[in-house]
Amino acid sequence: MPTSYISISFASTLILVLGDCASATKAQKAVADPGRTSPSAAQPLRVQPTTQQGVICPQTAEGSETPSAANALRTPAARELAKLKAKVMAADYQANLEELARLREELSQWRKDSEAGYLAYYWSGFASWRIAINGANHQMKEEDLTTNLRKATTDLYSAMRLKDDFADTYAAAALVNSWLAMMVDRDERLSLARALLAHGTALDPENPRVLWTKGAFLFYAPEQYGGSIPGAIEVYKQMLKVAERRGVNAESPCPDWGKPEALMSLAVAHTKLKPPDLKSAREEATAALKLEPEWSYVKDTLLPKIEEQLRAER
Repeated sequence: MPTSYISISFASTLILVLGDCASATKAQKAVADPGRTSPSAAQPLRVQPTTQQGVICPQTAEGSETPSAANALRTPAARELAKLKAKVMAADYQANLEELARLREELSQWRKDSEAGYLAYYWSGFASWRIAINGANHQMKEEDLTTNLRKATTDLYSAMRLKDDFADTYAAAALVNSWLAMMVDRDERLSLARALLAHGTALDPENPRVLWTKGAFLFYAPEQYGGSIPGAIEVYKQMLKVAERRGVNAESPCPDWGKPEALMSLAVAHTKLKPPDLKSAREEATAALKLEPEWSYVKDTLLPKIEEQLRAER
C-alpha cells in the first residue's frame, strides 16, 4: 500500500484487523471510558490471532517468575530483542530519528520468530511512534508524522494478531490512534483508541504503559469530554508507584519503561494546573533526567521551560 492516505471505512478495517467486539464480561464492563463519549469504548475487543505465541511477557509482575516466562527469556531471539530494546529506548531518549529508523528495519528480521515475533513488531511500532513524537518536537512535517504513525499502527496490529493478550500493544495503539485522530478520521480514530485502551485495561489494569495511556486521555481531553488535569496527575502517580514496584530487567525484551515517563508526565501536568505547581514540576523533571540523563526533551525543552516560568514568577 502506498504511504499516501487511502480512504477506507475504519469500521470495516477494525473488523478485519482486530476482530469483532465480543460481549462484555462483568469485569470488563467495569472498565471506564476515559473520554466518556463513546459507548464502543466500553466494549472489549476480541482479537483473532493467526498464532498464539509463547509466554515471554506476562501481564503482571507476579507472573514474571513462571517457568515458561523464564525459559522464553533464554531463547536467541529474546536475547537479541533485549539488546535491540535497549538501543531503541536509548535512541528515543536521545531523539535520534535516524537511529530509530535504522533499528526499525533491524527489528524486522525477528518478526517471524515463533515465540518473540510479536515483540519484534511491538518494538518496530514503538520506533515509528517515537520517530513521530520526537519529530513533532523538531518541526517534522505533518505528512511525515502521519506516515510514521501509520507505520506504527500497522506493526502494533501485527503484534496483536500474533499475541492477542499483550496489553502493551493495545496501550500503544490507543495513543497512536488518538494522535492520528487529529489528522484523519477524527471520530472513528477516537472510538478505536478508546476501545483499544479499554481492552488493554481489562488485560492488565496496573500496567504502567496502560496507565500512561489512561493519563494521557485525561490530560488531553477537553473537560466536557471527561478530561481532567488533576485526574491525570493521580493516574501518573499510580503509574509511578507501579513502575517502581515492577522494576526493569535489562535482560528481557519486554517493555518495562514507565518510571521516567511517569515523572516527566507529572512535571508537564503540574505546569498545566491553575495555578501551576512549578516547584513540583521542577523536582519531577529533574528526577526524570537523573534516571535518563540523555533525555533530549526533558533536558532541552521541559526543564528550561519550567525554569523560565519560575524566574517569571519571582
